[in-house]
Amino acid sequence: MLTERLAPTCGSIDAVDTSAAMLVVLDRKVEREGWNHVSTGRSVPADGPAYDLIVCSSVCSFVDDYPATAAELAHRLLPGGLFVQWDWERDPEVEGEDGLSRSEISTALAAAGLDSIDVGTGFEQAIGNVTMRPLMGIGRRPKPG
Repeated sequence: MLTERLAPTCGSIDAVDTSAAMLVVLDRKVEREGWNHVSTGRSVPADGPAYDLIVCSSVCSFVDDYPATAAELAHRLLPGGLFVQWDWERDPEVEGEDGLSRSEISTALAAAGLDSIDVGTGFEQAIGNVTMRPLMGIGRRPKPG
């Protein structure tokens, strides 16, 4: 869905998902839509290009080392490039719950060398008796000088 929204406006897209099943779905859509500027894979190309925009949708709270991952991705941004993530906000009252806190996101993005950092709730989603809030974290790689 994210690639579908970005494809008409981006010059090139490297769409990454660790799920082979999701990549099959995306590969079919890429072929059907004729998106020659979209490549898919299970990881970011090691020697790939720098990016104007990196978007992580419900990913960062599941990686083994979120601060290191944020730093690695921030390093792949062009000067002035944006890093955007959204992940579920962890409930501090529930031990062992998946998700990230606002402070974890802010701290990781700052440690990654990003500036213009903004972390906030995009919307709320009621699931049964629980209200979940995805946090959106945004940071920009500074331009030199």
